[in-house]
Amino acid sequence: MNKVLKGLVAVAATAAMAIAGVAGASTAMAADTYDITVPQTDSHTYSVYQVFTGDLSKGTLSNIKAGKNFNTSNGAGDNGTNLTAAEAAEKIAKVSDTATDTEKLETISKFVNLNGETFGTVSKGAPLAAAPGYYLFKDQAAVTGNDAATLFIVKVNGPVTVNRKADKPTLEKKVKDVNYSTGDKSDWQDSADYDVNDDVPFQLTATLPTNEADFAAYKSYKLVFHDQQSGGLTFDGGSVVVKYGDTTLNADSYVLDQHPTDGHTFDITIANAKSVKDAAGSAITVAAGGKFTVEYKSKLNENAVIGATGNPNEAYLDFSNNPNVGGEGNTGKTPTDKVIVFTYQLDINKTFNGGTPDDSDLPEFTLYKFDSTTKDYTNNRGKVNITKTEDGKYTASFKRVDDGKYKLVETKTPAGFNTAPDTTFEITADHDATSNDPKLTSLKINSKVGDTTTGTVVANVVNQKGSNLPSTGGMGTTILYAAGAAIVLVAAFGIAFAVRRRNAR
Repeated sequence: MNKVLKGLVAVAATAAMAIAGVAGASTAMAADTYDITVPQTDSHTYSVYQVFTGDLSKGTLSNIKAGKNFNTSNGAGDNGTNLTAAEAAEKIAKVSDTATDTEKLETISKFVNLNGETFGTVSKGAPLAAAPGYYLFKDQAAVTGNDAATLFIVKVNGPVTVNRKADKPTLEKKVKDVNYSTGDKSDWQDSADYDVNDDVPFQLTATLPTNEADFAAYKSYKLVFHDQQSGGLTFDGGSVVVKYGDTTLNADSYVLDQHPTDGHTFDITIANAKSVKDAAGSAITVAAGGKFTVEYKSKLNENAVIGATGNPNEAYLDFSNNPNVGGEGNTGKTPTDKVIVFTYQLDINKTFNGGTPDDSDLPEFTLYKFDSTTKDYTNNRGKVNITKTEDGKYTASFKRVDDGKYKLVETKTPAGFNTAPDTTFEITADHDATSNDPKLTSLKINSKVGDTTTGTVVANVVNQKGSNLPSTGGMGTTILYAAGAAIVLVAAFGIAFAVRRRNAR
């Protein structure tokens, strides 16, 4: 748009000089008509407004006159007086080349009457015949969804093909994965796994339109982040940080709504991305292609879904999509982006060798996770009691654990059994780091494959029956007594035999 507007300003300057008589007599040719077309790839229909017409000579317009849609009630003169087409052309010619597209468009738009009958419409397969002049194009219908409206000036001095550029922002939703046993942290990606009560870090990134002219056409630019979490995640509103690039925005630059009427978990509205300020209250320079980020944490709670379904977190962005004068309030919508947080279940299968414990005296186990900071199994993940199932099996489960190194400790042992040795193991999992719909692809405990659908891994623990020591009055004591008596008798017999032999001599 910048080149088109610069061209219009330059031609308007020439036109103004010609009208004022400085450029001398024009060598105008007869005004032919030319076709305005749009490419077959463009699905939009445009309303066309004729602003100026003129005489065409060697590709240059002169003797500028009011077109069909010239706004005669423009109020652009001193004290609000209306300017003629010639005066409007002179005013436009004075717009500085260093002015923004927004400033140029605002100046030109004052001389376009958008309320009357249009000059015509143009769409693919339906060209519009137009006399030499300047025309304003705008989308005929409201633009919705992941699309943006366009507004531009077209110079007709021959056949014209209009190539629209209506750039729009994008939104990405990401999550970071942390393995607390190894200390490894992933980049921002599309999936992660966590333990219950862990804080899960999320990030939303809105990238502004990269086309400078498209972004400059907006006087203000609205962004609204919509975030929807599953029931397994609890949003922490106090963790929210909003930035432009590396600069944190002050609280007055956006609004956080934790109870939006749209049913989302939260919405964050930046009413005008072009007028945000930093924490010190200083204005931030925002440019095309710039990035706004929202970072926050949510806690994985006791409602978190275990296994392949996971706990999705979705987000989309509303954005200004109409640069037309008065169109700043119109918004489009980006596609929804999704990330998933997975969590798993550790099942314990308990067996008893040499006997059966009393059902009222079953084992208790405590699970410890290896902590990369302390270099030991110091992270207590809770206790469970073994229960007996209807089919006679002994089981327990630690729900909502993630990947990492663990130690299972028997902290209560049934009477008559030896305490089981500590069991160490490692849970490993793979899930799509980059995907529109990330999946849990593998799950293991040590080398044993788990069930990715249910998110379950199994640890087997055995209790051995204790050894019985002899007790008073028991058979063991009787045997000892009998053995002792036999030894005494043998000793006595030996002594008597020796005495007899001595006396015999």
